Amino acid sequence: MPKSKRAKVVPLSKTHSKTREDKDALIEKIRAALDNYTDVYTFKLFNSRNQILQEVREQRAGDSRIFLGNNKLMQIALGRDEESELKENLHKLCPFLTDLCGLLFTNLDKKSVKEYFDTVGAQVYARTGQVATEALELKTGPLPQFPHSMFDHLYKLGLNIKLDKGVIHLLQDTTVCEVGDTLSAEAAQLLRLFGVQSAQFRIELTAHWANGVAKKVSSK
Repeated sequence: MPKSKRAKVVPLSKTHSKTREDKDALIEKIRAALDNYTDVYTFKLFNSRNQILQEVREQRAGDSRIFLGNNKLMQIALGRDEESELKENLHKLCPFLTDLCGLLFTNLDKKSVKEYFDTVGAQVYARTGQVATEALELKTGPLPQFPHSMFDHLYKLGLNIKLDKGVIHLLQDTTVCEVGDTLSAEAAQLLRLFGVQSAQFRIELTAHWANGVAKKVSSK
């Protein structure tokens, strides 16, 4: 059986009282979860969307719990070294808590966890600053999908357009973006307006801890 260690009070940097209380609350919730779940995973988020994450939380509410937050606080909650870790080898998960990531506490077996998260994914709209994975070419002609009230907005996004009898017309072929381009704010908005979902939300499990053993999760 893995050894259990007494939680130590870890002082946080000086902050306003309410902020410090919020940070302490996150740490305590994570530590409490260690007593309620058998397995802990770290994961990375790609093209994260709150609505999809909430759906995942609701679907797994009966057997799992997900934590997102400040990476440093999550590391503190687990213990960043052998001396401060709450359970044996738990600190070995800390190097995986980088970038946009989170913690999954669960009572599911490894096969069930993998099978479930292999199904979690969705096409979403790309955001400003992301690299375009699809090109968007607009042809000269009417844009009947947009009401005339959208004229000023589309014009401000860089489209060369005119209004003819209440219908917006594009006056020239226009390349909004090509594959590999870094999306400007205007290009990202146009992709959304034209219904192009070129990014994919996904969750990638990166490491696993159970019974005192921590291992990297294979991406295969």
